[in-house]
Amino acid sequence: MDVPAVINRYIDPSKIDVDEKCLEYGEVYLGERVEGGYELRGFELVERERDFSEGVEIVISKNLKFDNFDVLGIHILVDTSLSEEAASAMGSLIGEVLSKIKGLEYKFRKENVVIKLSDELKSESVFECIGKMIFLSFKKIPAVSRLRVRLILEKEEFEKIRKKSREIHLRRNELFKKKDEEVDRFFVCTSCQCYLPSHGCVISPERPSPCGTTWVEAKAAEELGIVQYYRAALKGRRKNSEYEGINNTLRKLSEGKIERVSLHSVLKNPPPTGLYSELIIFYDPERDAFGIIDRNFKERTPIGLTFSEMERIIIGQQVEGFTGSSFSYLKSERFLADEGGWERVYWASPKVYDYLKTFLPSEILSGIETIQE
Repeated sequence: MDVPAVINRYIDPSKIDVDEKCLEYGEVYLGERVEGGYELRGFELVERERDFSEGVEIVISKNLKFDNFDVLGIHILVDTSLSEEAASAMGSLIGEVLSKIKGLEYKFRKENVVIKLSDELKSESVFECIGKMIFLSFKKIPAVSRLRVRLILEKEEFEKIRKKSREIHLRRNELFKKKDEEVDRFFVCTSCQCYLPSHGCVISPERPSPCGTTWVEAKAAEELGIVQYYRAALKGRRKNSEYEGINNTLRKLSEGKIERVSLHSVLKNPPPTGLYSELIIFYDPERDAFGIIDRNFKERTPIGLTFSEMERIIIGQQVEGFTGSSFSYLKSERFLADEGGWERVYWASPKVYDYLKTFLPSEILSGIETIQE
């Protein structure tokens, strides 16, 4: 009989201690920078499912040792009694929980997650403990009746579910579509404040956060009470893409450093950018037009700067000529509305260009340059 290539290690929920103390954990470690150690590519997906048994499952290749892997997918199944909005919002709880573990640094969202672990956290028991912590944290949410936590360290299963995760998140973006004028309040996310005091990112229906959090996700997270960093803010009166109420909120939050924000502008009062932006939109004065670069593109842009160089300039700041963005914002009907929209975009990094091909008309796409990889 063939030995299975993948081992599914299962932990029964009745065996999960509610007072689990297997790792040092607490608010004091939130925002900790891990020096040295090792880095894992990851994703986070909370999926509604009808048929599953509760517990924690660790998926690992039978030949893979715990000191020789580079992926960690976090796949959580919840009951279909929960709405898609609630399931989507719960994804933000994963990073909130894991960032409080000593020796663990959790960055980015959805399919772009990067997890950095200290060398001390390199054992099978560590991942069992992580699974238990996520399980117990989700079970504290009153709306969650049934739950299964899957930690995926086997590459083939990781890539399979990561692809599924991307498809589900794209589908949810379409399902949750609203317009800025259809709601009376936006949200200000302060999750980066452990690194960037006084910083906040504005989230509106037509302007997701630079890390990819949508307005519906922020709204559901606030209503469920699963995280504390989405602050509702009444819009107030609008002028172009500025809102009086949002300006007042950011002025107080930034202690006066930011007076005004134009949600769909790059050149005048652009939205401030936090730590985990998926993209950066930049202005090229020689072309009087804009370019878009993704985090994974390491080469220089036409203005001579790399993504990381731009990021160092704008993190936690409002810098005219640059703004952070998510991929989902590119599909917004108000994309760069104050700057002329897609007619003024002339360059995109290859990954961004491939994404644009899925929805932009050919006459607009033909005016956008890229680099062949």
